[in-house]
Amino acid sequence: MARPDKRALTYAAAQTARVAFYGAHYLAARVLARDNFSQIDKPQHKLPSLGATARAMRALFAKDWANVEAGLYKMPVNVGREMRRALMSVKYFTDIPKVVERQARRGHSEVSGEEASDLPHYYKQNFHFQTDGYLSEDSAKLYEFQVEALFAGTADAMRRQAYVPLAKFLTGRDPAKTKLLDVGAGTGTFLSFVKSEQPDLHVTALDLSQPYLDRAARHLRKYTNVEFVAAPGEAMPLGDDSVDAAVSIYLFHELPPKVRVVVAKEIARVLKPGGMFVLADSIQYGNAPEFDGLLDVFPGLMHEPYYASYAKTDLKRIFADAGLMPAAIEIAYLTKVMVFEKVK
Repeated sequence: MARPDKRALTYAAAQTARVAFYGAHYLAARVLARDNFSQIDKPQHKLPSLGATARAMRALFAKDWANVEAGLYKMPVNVGREMRRALMSVKYFTDIPKVVERQARRGHSEVSGEEASDLPHYYKQNFHFQTDGYLSEDSAKLYEFQVEALFAGTADAMRRQAYVPLAKFLTGRDPAKTKLLDVGAGTGTFLSFVKSEQPDLHVTALDLSQPYLDRAARHLRKYTNVEFVAAPGEAMPLGDDSVDAAVSIYLFHELPPKVRVVVAKEIARVLKPGGMFVLADSIQYGNAPEFDGLLDVFPGLMHEPYYASYAKTDLKRIFADAGLMPAAIEIAYLTKVMVFEKVK
């Protein structure tokens, strides 16, 4: 009888613990916000069953573990980091009543002040009804925990799938001579993972929020070859053909339709011919039909003003018009990973 793989058991135990921990926080938030659900329009599609959700989660973790076994990245078990992140639990619960109250009165335009004066109009709002929008140190500290709670402990595993095509792209290349751009880098969670795998790689974190970039700098402080740029994706202060690869994670669904088109063109502009762009964002209608009901309710429930249009947008056409040709598509639970190549 074959002995169980200890590494596989460790991985399974870690992911089970994460789902239980963050899932409990998600359920607690749902209970506290239960009165607000009556205000949400009835979904046009059926909401997913618990069984369908569990099967999709298991498929995600199976994919994640297969990547580890294939040597694409190290086993993602970091007890110290998980414990540090778990310390935000109290702050998360303290903030929930504020979010629920804001959700009840549809308060999503509270971002103001000098720090917001030069920002695009679409950015001056409380996405997800979160306190301070994206424009405070407190918001930056809490954001990672909020995302993991929203996705019941699966967010990191979904993000890692964006690294798979990058890992293959980087094979045979000198990382010290290769540049990666993260458009909408936020608190640097993804780039921290990338640098743990490719410490010599040149990376640029671009984001509109200075507090979030400051948080990213903390996450990336032990690494060299890291640059931080506070700028919008639609007007990147980078040269033409200046980066080898680019990635954008969970940004495009928060952009107005016209801005999405401009950002796609900017990504194509800064990418070198033959370069790769990886888009990791929400699934769209039809990608995983059992979850179409979630796409119906998500915009109103979480204040995602541009999500409804995103869910129906022809992303292939937008990027093809910008000069980026689709090369691959992968569905990872609630995330779609799309790979594009810039024509030479």
